[in-house]
Amino acid sequence: MHIYSLTLADIDSAKRMTPGAVLCYFQDTIARFLAENRVGAFDLMEDGITWMIAEFHSSFSHLPVWPGIVQMEVFVSELASVKVYVDYLVRDIRGRIVASGESTWLMVDVRSRRMLPSSTVPRLTALYDERNHVAHQRHAFRPAAGPEETAVASTHTVSAAETDFNGHMSNRDYVRLAMSLVQPLIPDGTAIRELHVKFMQECHSGETLHCRVSQDGPQLIVTLLRDGGHPVCVINTCWDTEAGG
Repeated sequence: MHIYSLTLADIDSAKRMTPGAVLCYFQDTIARFLAENRVGAFDLMEDGITWMIAEFHSSFSHLPVWPGIVQMEVFVSELASVKVYVDYLVRDIRGRIVASGESTWLMVDVRSRRMLPSSTVPRLTALYDERNHVAHQRHAFRPAAGPEETAVASTHTVSAAETDFNGHMSNRDYVRLAMSLVQPLIPDGTAIRELHVKFMQECHSGETLHCRVSQDGPQLIVTLLRDGGHPVCVINTCWDTEAGG
């Protein structure tokens, strides 16, 4: 568990906490949680292993406004053969749940990039409490939008400022880029209710991303592709058709 004070960098024009901030605070909290138990990224690197996030999901109710304080809670909710599921809760200063969701992680051999069994590191297995078990369902992503479905098409060159300590484009910046593409298509007063991100490939500074946005009812789907049409990341957003926030 960790407590954060919202900063100006983490709010939108209505002073509400952004989906990107939820992802950022979540990743910081899980990094602290794993490091405290000696299974963080820097701990595993000593054994030639690294963490890789595969999916991230959020359900939003009423995100707090600045200045505000949020509390992040994370817990290992399921251990599959190669996947580690970590769920989370975000509470406001009154203790109300304002966002919740789950994430999927993989342990990967640094040299071969092959996935490793979740049982590879006993210290990780020890963190799983069956009382926290949640059966996770596979999220169905639509195929990448073709040119005839694309509502918005653009390109984006990854900058060094958008990379993490590992040299890859940060997960938060994937979401930030996606939100900048869908926001002009959203009517004023409409609130985001769901966010689901599928991370497929790593991307580095200087690479060009081809961005496509398609719409399916209340969903706006952003697909980011490399040259040649290879998907890097898919971001599904679902918006409340009633005015709210």
